[in-house]
Amino acid sequence: MPARATQPSTYPGGRALIEVIGPSDRFPDPVEIGLLHQMGGVDKAKHLDPRTPDDPWKSAVFWFQPEAVARAEGRLSFDLDHGVTAHLRPNIPYVMRVRGAGGAVVEERLVWKAIRGKSSPPVWTPPKGPEWPKGTEGEAPAGPAEPQEPQEPQTPQIPVDIETGPRPTGSVGTGKAPPWGAIAAGVLLLAALAGGGWFLMQNRESEPAPVAEAAKPALPPALPPTTVEEARKLVQQGTPAGDAYAAGERFRQAKALDGAFLLFRHAAERGSAEAAIALGTMYDPATHSAETSPLPAANPTQAAEWYRRAAEAGNAEAQFRYGRLLMSGKTDDPQGPDAGLAWLRKAADQGHAQAKEALPK
Repeated sequence: MPARATQPSTYPGGRALIEVIGPSDRFPDPVEIGLLHQMGGVDKAKHLDPRTPDDPWKSAVFWFQPEAVARAEGRLSFDLDHGVTAHLRPNIPYVMRVRGAGGAVVEERLVWKAIRGKSSPPVWTPPKGPEWPKGTEGEAPAGPAEPQEPQEPQTPQIPVDIETGPRPTGSVGTGKAPPWGAIAAGVLLLAALAGGGWFLMQNRESEPAPVAEAAKPALPPALPPTTVEEARKLVQQGTPAGDAYAAGERFRQAKALDGAFLLFRHAAERGSAEAAIALGTMYDPATHSAETSPLPAANPTQAAEWYRRAAEAGNAEAQFRYGRLLMSGKTDDPQGPDAGLAWLRKAADQGHAQAKEALPK
């Protein structure tokens, strides 16, 4: 059951739309998902737990509910917010497991795409929705603990029996009995005073503890500047391909095209198909302009080279762009039109809508 991630233009930064192709009635509400990272091998797979943003990948299985779950004919869709997407890296394949209340679990490969992010730290809050039905196999979705009923304070027990000591034996040589009534009254009075003081000490109101001043929320870290010097520094540091491509997209959105070009080339040379496509568009005569490229002129040969790298890696968008460029006859490939048609068919076979439209009828 194929799955793909996109970010519609109306979505805020950090939010993504996930679509799972196939019969959606297999997943009655509530829907839960689990995300696995298997770069260390199946035996060392890590599960995403967005509740702990400082240490999100754990060996324990964790299921959570996505947002905005919707169903259409042959399709299940839902949203992932910034608290989840901030932990996913572009061009990294993840395993996504989907299950519904009926217990059926479907596992699909999800290659994450670069999206517009947010500068604030990721904070995940369980979405409001129906509770997981009781008696269903598997873990229940995470949620806040139910508040406990306050317990009434217990009244301290006051001692009833008071030890008064040995009974006096009377006055010596007087022949008269001592005044036992007065002695007993005095002893009881002292005992009552002592007991009352003990009770007051136990039940006096304690002074309220000083309230600590609420900590001010930390400001989100400022993003690095989109300058050529910053782009060169990222390249010299050997930034991984996925991070370099994401930085290049940030530079491109800021119209810092020189820096974006350097970062895209760095990421493309390290195997990023998305970066190779972005670099190809800067050379492609069909997309080259002063608003989209820092290059003074288009270069179809260079565009074809970068498209080819991503196309041979199986990227449908690159196959479409490479095929269209070859069919235009603007490259020096003598077999351009025939080869371009073959690449368009490959893209169409993967479901690329524009490639299907470009094929001869």
